[in-house]
Amino acid sequence: MRTPESRADGGRAGWTTFAIILSVSAVLAYIYFREVGSPYLKERLELHGQILRGTADSPYRYRVLVPFIGEALTRALGAALPGDRAFLLAYAIYDLAAIFFLLGVLYRYFRGWFSNEQALIGVLFAAATMPMALRDHYFQPWSVLEAGLFAAGLLCVRDGRYKALALIVALASLNRETALFIPLAYLFAIAGTKAGDGASRPAGGKALLLFGGYMAIWAAAFFGLRLFLGGAPRVVTIGELLARNTDTLAIFRAVMRAALIFGAFWIFAAAGFRRAPEFAKRTALLVPLYLAAVALWGIWHEVRLIMPLYAIVIPLGLSFLYRGRTASPRPDS
Repeated sequence: MRTPESRADGGRAGWTTFAIILSVSAVLAYIYFREVGSPYLKERLELHGQILRGTADSPYRYRVLVPFIGEALTRALGAALPGDRAFLLAYAIYDLAAIFFLLGVLYRYFRGWFSNEQALIGVLFAAATMPMALRDHYFQPWSVLEAGLFAAGLLCVRDGRYKALALIVALASLNRETALFIPLAYLFAIAGTKAGDGASRPAGGKALLLFGGYMAIWAAAFFGLRLFLGGAPRVVTIGELLARNTDTLAIFRAVMRAALIFGAFWIFAAAGFRRAPEFAKRTALLVPLYLAAVALWGIWHEVRLIMPLYAIVIPLGLSFLYRGRTASPRPDS
């Protein structure tokens, strides 16, 4: 039975954790504004407008969620601010919200297995290394939200919130084509997760039916956007990407930045795999497939592309550091 003192401690932990995550989110949003948002205003305005008009090259033409959110905020702020300032403030607000969403969801996800302090250490590690990802581009506002939605998808799967997962898949599919990995994460997790590792799991037939439904949502968005907005030339071909990525300097930068963004957690994750919760181990099987997609279609040194792996690598690392429980996830106190 919880005493008044324990309830008070739980309440204090809740609002202080919220304040800490909001504080680091604000710092990251400010850094991003200073280093990307403001210096590249002209280029950002141009690509933002091209996406709204449906004239951007592939794949940017089909990443519609954030530009339309940004446009709605810009218009709302336009009543009080000049156009450029309204655009800057709109995206600054969005960036803060997206970063806070990512870190907040990671916290809730980690809390299923770890204490408040342990989960917060994982979140602060993600926040500390995120500046490595928030660079080398001028308009990629979907990347932070992509990582947040992926973490939210894993949270929904683990906790058995399958209706909410459908909404997450839909939003993620309008955000970036890599939303495909959310249904795949569901399949990997459900295929081997024991009933005691989280919420009750659907039976085999129902599980496959749900997987088919999530894939259908992704396919409807993926192909529907291309049908509605029309075909577009690629910004860069796979051959051009390969030539760029295999340059000696590019390989060095990619290896260095990939090492830095997860740092010691690469080692911790490998060491903690065996003692990690079964659910976390099953989702880790998605990593090679995800990295293969990044290797084929991404610019390797742009480590923002692997931010979704925060939700996979960090729980494995925390399992090494703290011997995470494998019991049912429990709500935050």
